Amino acid sequence: MWSCVLVVATAALTLPQHATSALTLPQHATSALTLPQHATSTLRLNKRATTALNGLEDSPLTKVRAVKDGQVLLPCDMEPPLLNDSTHLVLFYHGDGGTPIYSLDSRSVSLERASHWAEQELGGRAYMRIGRNQRGLLLEKVQLKDEGDYRCRVDFLESPTRNLRIRLEVVVPPGTMTITSNYAPDTRVEGRAGPYPEGAQVILSCQVIGGRPRPQVTWWHEESLLDDVSEVMTGQVTRNALFLTRLTRTDLNKTLTCQAVNSNLSIPLSEAVIIDMMYPPTSVRLVSGSEGQVTLTEGVQRYLTCEARGSRPPARLQWFKNGLPLNHYTQQVEVNGEVSRSRLTLTPDSADNGALLTCRGFNPGLPDIVLENTTKLSVFYKPQLELQLGLNLDLDNVEENDDIIFKCIVKSNPSITGVQWAHNGVPLRNNMTQQVQVSRDTLLLKAVTRNSSGTYTCAAANSEGASTSNPLILAVKFPPTCRDGQQTVYGTARHEQLQVPCHVQAYPEPFSFRWAVNTSTGVVDVALNLTRSTGSTSVVSYTPQTHHDFGHLLCWAVNDLGVQHQPCVFQVIPAAKPESVSECRAERNTTMPLTYVVLSCLPGWDGGLNQTFTLEVRQAAKEEVLEAFRHASDPIFIITGLKIGVEYLMTVTAANSRGSSPPLTITYTATAASADKVVSPHSHTSLLTITPFLVLLVGVMAAVSACAGVAVILARRERRRKTNAKIVYDGQLADAHDNHDVHTILCVDKEPEKEDLMRHAGGGGVIGSFYVNPSSTVLNNSGIACLETDLLLRERTAPLASVDSLGRCSTPSSVCTSGSKTASSTRSSRASSSTVALNPDYLAKDPDYLTKNPEFLTREQKHIAPSDPAIHLHKESSV
Repeated sequence: MWSCVLVVATAALTLPQHATSALTLPQHATSALTLPQHATSTLRLNKRATTALNGLEDSPLTKVRAVKDGQVLLPCDMEPPLLNDSTHLVLFYHGDGGTPIYSLDSRSVSLERASHWAEQELGGRAYMRIGRNQRGLLLEKVQLKDEGDYRCRVDFLESPTRNLRIRLEVVVPPGTMTITSNYAPDTRVEGRAGPYPEGAQVILSCQVIGGRPRPQVTWWHEESLLDDVSEVMTGQVTRNALFLTRLTRTDLNKTLTCQAVNSNLSIPLSEAVIIDMMYPPTSVRLVSGSEGQVTLTEGVQRYLTCEARGSRPPARLQWFKNGLPLNHYTQQVEVNGEVSRSRLTLTPDSADNGALLTCRGFNPGLPDIVLENTTKLSVFYKPQLELQLGLNLDLDNVEENDDIIFKCIVKSNPSITGVQWAHNGVPLRNNMTQQVQVSRDTLLLKAVTRNSSGTYTCAAANSEGASTSNPLILAVKFPPTCRDGQQTVYGTARHEQLQVPCHVQAYPEPFSFRWAVNTSTGVVDVALNLTRSTGSTSVVSYTPQTHHDFGHLLCWAVNDLGVQHQPCVFQVIPAAKPESVSECRAERNTTMPLTYVVLSCLPGWDGGLNQTFTLEVRQAAKEEVLEAFRHASDPIFIITGLKIGVEYLMTVTAANSRGSSPPLTITYTATAASADKVVSPHSHTSLLTITPFLVLLVGVMAAVSACAGVAVILARRERRRKTNAKIVYDGQLADAHDNHDVHTILCVDKEPEKEDLMRHAGGGGVIGSFYVNPSSTVLNNSGIACLETDLLLRERTAPLASVDSLGRCSTPSSVCTSGSKTASSTRSSRASSSTVALNPDYLAKDPDYLTKNPEFLTREQKHIAPSDPAIHLHKESSV
C-alpha cells in the first residue's frame, strides 16, 4: 500500500499544473489509502514547489566510491539548522526519478522512533542511519545498478527543505589473472616458472581480465618495480609482458610478482612465480683412487666412483667401456644438492686390459651438453696361452721324417718370464740329438718319428700365476710294426686248436691283416674265416693236424701307409711241461722284521703254455705242509710269521696244462742277525736291491685284491685240534718265540714289487697293512698306512683261496667266494697278492675276543700309534 501511494504522489509531482485537476481517484481507492502526512501534502502542488525542484543542480555534491558487493554510506545531513527546529521527513532519490527509494518519517515522533520505508527493488539492502557521527543511507551488497547520482531531501518543521546530492561510483575489482611464458605459451605458469636453461631469454606475460575501472598491471621483484607498462588494453583484457634477458645461475629461485589494482578500496589482485632453472654440470671426474690409469686384478672386485658437480637437477651419470654402455654393472647413485655420485662395481677380466673406462655426466633436461672423464684400465691376469701349429701344417697328415713347428701365443699382464714346453707332461729342452729346438715362443721338431706322437703344451708364469696352453695332439702316421713284449712261442698238440693273437703298432689303425704259416712244406696263407681282427689286433685259430704243421705263423697288417714290411713271427711247437724255476733266493734286510723273508726265483721255460707257480712251506723236522700258495703268476713270495732258529723248507713248483715242473727246494732258517740271505745252488749272488717297505705295501695290497680278492677267507685248519677261524685287522706280528705255527705267504706279481718291499720295509719290526685304501697316503718307513675296515669276518675250512686271471678258483681245495671273484675281476694287471697269517695272542687266549669287543674292528686310524703292531689278516689254528 505504501508503494502505491508513493507512486501516485510522485506522479502528481511530475505532472503539469493543468493535469492535477484531471487526477480523479475512485471513491473506494481514496478511502482505502492511508497516506502519510508528507504524502498528502505533496499532492498540493503549487508554483513554489516546482521552482524548488528545478534548482537542485546547485545543491552540494558529495562523491562516494564503493566496491561491488561491498557496502557504502550515502551521507545526508539531517541536523536542523535551528535549535528549536526538528526533522520531519527525509527522502532519498536515485537518478532523475521523482519517486523516492527510501523515506524516514518522524513528523509525529522523534527521529529515533521514525518510521522507515524502502522500495521493494532495494531488497532489504538499504537502511537509514541516524547516528550523530554517521547519518545517511547505508547500502549493502552494492551492485552496478546502484551506481549514479542520489538526492537526499530533508524537510524540517520550521526551516526550509534541504537537498543534498551524492554521486556513487561502483568499483569492480579485476576478475582473473593468468601468467604464461614464451617457453610454453599455452600453459599457465603456477608457482614455479621454468625450468629454464642457463642463458635463456624468457618473456613472462601477465594477463588480467575484468576490472572497473581498468586496472593497472605491474611486475615487481620483492619491493622493486620492474615493469608498469601494459602492452595490451582491449575490451576486458589488460596484459603486461616482462622481458628477462640471458638468465644466469643467480636468477634461480628469484620471486617475480604480477599485481593488478584499480582502486584503494580493495586488495590488489596479485600472483607470484619463482624462477626455476636447469643447467649442465660444471665438472665430471673420477674421485680419489679412480683417476688416471686404474690397476685392477682379474676376478677381483673393485669400486670406482664418479662425481658430477654443478648440475641442476643433479646430473645423471653413465659408465662406458670402449664407448659401449655398461648396463649390466651395478650402480649406486648418491645425490647431495647439485652433486651426484655413481659407484661402479667392476669385476674385470683379461679382456678389460687396456680398455678405456668413461664416466659421462649430463643434465637430463639438457642431453646435448655432456661432460665426461676417461681412464685407462690396466688389468693384471695370469698368462693366457694358445698353442698353434705352424703355417701350412696339418696335424691330421703328419708322417715320419716331417718337420713340425708349434707356436705359443702368449697374452699376459704383467709380462711373463719365459715359456716352458712339454711333451706328454715332460719338459722339453734343446736336444740336437733328438732334433728338438726350443725357443721362447717356438718349438721345432725336425724329422719326427712315431715316438714324437703325443700331447704338446706350453706353459708360462707371471706374478699373477701360471697357466698352461691348450693341448695339441700330434699323431705321427707310420706303417704297421710288431708290438714288443708279446708272446711269440706257443705250445699245442695235434688236433688241438690254438688261438694266436698278433698285436701291431700302427697309425692309423690297420684295416686288414694277412696270416700265413711257414712249415717244412712251405708258406701257405691262412683262410680269412680262421682269423678275426679288432683294431690293432688280429687273432688266428690254428690247429696243427700233423707234425708238419708245427712251424711259424706269420702276420702282416695293412694301414693307409701300406703293408707291414717285416711280419710278426710266432713259433708253434709241440706243448710240454714247464721247466723248473732257478736261482731262488730267500733274503731279508735290516729294515724287515726278523720273522719275514722274501723268496724270489727266475721262471723257466713255460712249455709253450701259460704257467703258474706253487710255494709250499714245511718245517724241516715235519713232513706236513704248514702253508701253501698256488697259481701265483710269478715266483715271488713273502713269508711271514717264521720262528727264529727253526729250519724251514720252501718248495717252488711251476705248472701248466701239461703238468708240473720238477720242484726246487730251498732251506731257510730265521736268525737274529740284522740281515739274511740264502741262495739256491744254481742262483746268482747279486745283492737284491731293497726298496722302502711301506711303498710296497700299497702295491702288495693291490696285488692282494687281484690274486686273492678284496675279502680273504681264513679257514679252520685240521691240526691236532680244531678251533674257530676268524679274520681281524689289528694285532701284533710277534717276533718273539711262541707256541703257534704262524706263517704268512704273500704272492707278488712282479719282481719290482719284491724290490719295493726290500727297500721300503718299516723299521723296528713294524709293518704297514697289506690292504690299503687306494686314496690313502703311505707314511714314512716306520709309519702305518691308512686302512679299509669294512671286510666281513668269515670262516674257511680249506687253505687260502686264490683266483686266476679268468676269475676261476685256482686252489682246488679252497672255497671261492663272491667277494674274492669280484675283487679279482677288478684288479689291475700288475696286482696279484694275498696274505695268510695266524691270529695274535689275544685270540689264542680268548677266541671270542672280537665277539665281546666288536669296536676293535672299527676303531679309527687315529687311535693307532706308530708303535702299534702291524695290521694284517690273521688265521687262528691249533698249536
